[in-house]
Amino acid sequence: MDSSNLTQFLNSDQSALSAAQQQDMQAVYQRLKEIARSQRFKIKGSGINTTALVNEAWLKSQRNNKTFNDRNHFFAYAALAMRHILLNQAKKNRLITFVDPQQSCDQPVYKESTYLLDLEQQLVRLKAFDEKLEQVFTYKFFGDMEFADIAAVMEVSERTVFRNWKKARAMLAVAMR
Repeated sequence: MDSSNLTQFLNSDQSALSAAQQQDMQAVYQRLKEIARSQRFKIKGSGINTTALVNEAWLKSQRNNKTFNDRNHFFAYAALAMRHILLNQAKKNRLITFVDPQQSCDQPVYKESTYLLDLEQQLVRLKAFDEKLEQVFTYKFFGDMEFADIAAVMEVSERTVFRNWKKARAMLAVAMR
């Protein structure tokens, strides 16, 4: 599906889909599943499965008659939605899993929830330092977007995106130690 068709499709009423539109919808859904699956590998034990993550991201994108400029804008929005969904799930996991602060916990869900909450805290700090670094990291890490697609969304060169990605990763690695 090309960018203009996807944008028109996403911005239109989807109550009556033609056969071609259903195939296009399937392609978008499969791409979202690939992104969500990569999240599951990066963040194990989050307590949310791939399909649930995709469905939640899709529902978020359909609220409030959200319109998208192009394909990259949609997938950038999906990356941000997945970040927020995973963060909310981590918060729920922390509430459900009570751990005495004096003891360590070996439960994977608790550890991953702690990691996600720490990552979110560092991303907020990174955004305060430089919003573009935080955006690049979110699009690449949570959305599995290509550097060229990120560059198109942010309206900068691909080389700038790559430099920002390296800088954001390095700063987060130092902060997360």
